[in-house]
Amino acid sequence: MESNQEYSMVQTDPTKADPSDDAIKMSKSLDGRWGWVVTLSSFMLNFLVDGVCYTVGVFFPVFLKHFGGSKAKTMLLSSVINGLSFLFGPVAGASVNRFDCRKVTIVGIIIASGGLFLSTFSPNLDVMILLYSVVGGIGFGLVYTPTIIIVSYYFEKRRALATGIATCGSGIGGFVFAPLSVLLLETYGWRGSLWIITGIVLNGIVFASFYRSDYPPKVKDDNKTKSNDEMTMKTMCSSIGKTFDCSILTSPSFIVYSLSCFLVSVGFFVPFNCLPALASDLGISAVQGALLISIIGICNTVSNVVSGFIIDLPCVDNILANNIVIVTGGVATIFVPYCRTFGLLAVYSVVFGVMIGAFEVLNSIIMVELKGIERLSNGFGLLNMFIGFASIVGSPIAGSLSDVTGNYDVAFYFAGGVITVAGIICFPLRRIVTWESERHSKQRKFKESVPAADT
Repeated sequence: MESNQEYSMVQTDPTKADPSDDAIKMSKSLDGRWGWVVTLSSFMLNFLVDGVCYTVGVFFPVFLKHFGGSKAKTMLLSSVINGLSFLFGPVAGASVNRFDCRKVTIVGIIIASGGLFLSTFSPNLDVMILLYSVVGGIGFGLVYTPTIIIVSYYFEKRRALATGIATCGSGIGGFVFAPLSVLLLETYGWRGSLWIITGIVLNGIVFASFYRSDYPPKVKDDNKTKSNDEMTMKTMCSSIGKTFDCSILTSPSFIVYSLSCFLVSVGFFVPFNCLPALASDLGISAVQGALLISIIGICNTVSNVVSGFIIDLPCVDNILANNIVIVTGGVATIFVPYCRTFGLLAVYSVVFGVMIGAFEVLNSIIMVELKGIERLSNGFGLLNMFIGFASIVGSPIAGSLSDVTGNYDVAFYFAGGVITVAGIICFPLRRIVTWESERHSKQRKFKESVPAADT
């Protein structure tokens, strides 16, 4: 049964009688030169997506003053755009299965750019949230998931390193867009800044065009060979089920890892949103406040590449490495309220940047380890859905706590606490994976023995 599933994944042309040619073609393309072109394209797309999403905190004081909303409501601009960019993961993953990475990514770029541009005409904060965050987040959600999925399909031996290079575009995006946003705000105001950023984001169409239309390989759907008369409601539901594949939600290892990622993401964007504001309250200049985001970005970048290289080593336990970096980042975040100078906040930014860099690389790598490459599109998409929900609620909770207490200390206690818990609950994951594998092996042997006993 497993060999048949792999057979269908490899076959790219269902009209061929013998799919061995396609299998050989796909095998030879692994770790090849074009894979690095795809990796560079994913790098640039992540640069654009997270360059915008990570620097909403730079615009936060301007939006807070212009629209006159509360901190909690204004933080929805950040939490919703970041949350929906992940929340749309299952839709993006299913769309990739039905179409291809190139088409889905280009559509996402167009939607996101449209939302950013139209948001500059918002008469109030509610409309701004709808256009900037909801429409922009949906567009970025259709971009982010394919950029990670397609890299995994082009690599096997260097999958972690290639994923690390692709995701380090996020860090460099934050590093570049933070000071760029400050410069644009000072020169053109927030509306002019968003017009320019919209034009920059549209360049993502160029990078998406380097994705080949036949990747990832399509899962063979026998329903397509039937006539329209035979397409009953049952077969249509079966086709939809294959696209979204929610059976993965019954996996204990997937549930535990998803819960861990959910908790990490609750606190993930709080430092991005609150660090510049905290720096301002401490008398630190806006330029230095934006520099803290840039430090996170550049350390994220370095961590992406270094983590990818280390994770590829056979002696490294990916799950244990994931747990250690998450706990370290969470504990460091708890101590942010005791950092009252720019130097100490810069040290924290380094630690947090390293943590999120490793976390981003390990997401898809651990998902392949848990569920296999053939279920990566659905598994990674569903994982991003949980991350999206968490990202939406995390920053508004932190903003509400800041409104009640009058400072940002409790916000960092909250963010650090949930991140630390996320790392702790994931320590038993290796044992759960082993138990789950043994259970499936026993079930398979039992099913194979039943026909033999009947005969």
